[in-house]
Amino acid sequence: TNLNNGYPWGLWVVLDIHITAAIGCGGYVLAVVLYIMNKGEFHTLLRPALVGSTFAYTLANLAAFVDIGRWWNFYQIALPWNINLNSVMFEIAICMFLYMIVLWIELIPSALDHFGLQKHHDKYNRFLFIIVALGIVLPTMHQSGLGAIIVVAGEKISPLWQTPWISFLFLMTAIILGFAIVIFEGALTVLGLGRRLELHLYRRLAKVGRWTILAYLVVRFGDLIYRDALGAITETPWRMWMFLVENALYIMPLAILMHPRWRGNARMLFFSAVCLLLGAAVLRFNALIVGFNPPAGYTYFPSVIEILVSVGLLAVEIVGFTYIVKRFPILPPRTKTVAPGSLPPAPGATAA
Repeated sequence: TNLNNGYPWGLWVVLDIHITAAIGCGGYVLAVVLYIMNKGEFHTLLRPALVGSTFAYTLANLAAFVDIGRWWNFYQIALPWNINLNSVMFEIAICMFLYMIVLWIELIPSALDHFGLQKHHDKYNRFLFIIVALGIVLPTMHQSGLGAIIVVAGEKISPLWQTPWISFLFLMTAIILGFAIVIFEGALTVLGLGRRLELHLYRRLAKVGRWTILAYLVVRFGDLIYRDALGAITETPWRMWMFLVENALYIMPLAILMHPRWRGNARMLFFSAVCLLLGAAVLRFNALIVGFNPPAGYTYFPSVIEILVSVGLLAVEIVGFTYIVKRFPILPPRTKTVAPGSLPPAPGATAA
């Protein structure tokens, strides 16, 4: 890699771990919506979201395995005499690995249906409450932990992103990204696989997610104003533009999702999801790379190998997701269709 003593974090940490793990929050968000908020109408969206989350977390764990460098020592993380309970990196490593296992377990019902073993659903459901609890607690812990890594970096990070609230902000944007990836994957499934999903569910999901976006922006700018850190935007032109792009990618979707007519348009809904995906990615890129202050004389740009590994992992995720949704009963039956660029009318379509 092109990592050095000035830049210990690079493309693999930012893209393959931080961003990929956040992209895998679709299953986490739907678990909260279904089982905590008791919104059962979203159940048809759960299996595709779980497949996407499973591959995202599997590849994030694989990326961490590669990023270790001396990967043959990976098992030492879990040896009792090596465990450091004060290490945020230990918490992230263990929680991400355990959550990956939980996600694969959550795909068992699809496998049972595929192999004609529906009679075993009752046995699985006996332990469902434990699986759901772990599926909510583990990502909550490590998504905030990924932000805590920045706190540890101290003054090496620009005040625009170095804040005591960064763990909360990372968790909030992971939740927002979870809403966005469910809509994004659903749209691509409709277009790429010819499925006829009930797209009005995505509109209803967006109505829930918009308040999360608003809460994030209030905390984000409230923190900057309280710490008098907005002046740091003039540190460099590059940081200024990246900061503006980052927040514009949240403000534009919020404006769309707050407008009933725009929220009911399929293209606008898809555009909002893409913006939110990019917004969460840019936040992590800014906090770990753009906002990082290396010692004098150090620069970083990913090597060809770093780029190829990242592209390869992304390709594996796309191929794996496509294979699973085609071969297993992941998607709901082909029942309804919608006109291009619009969503079916839903109750309260004109309500805010």
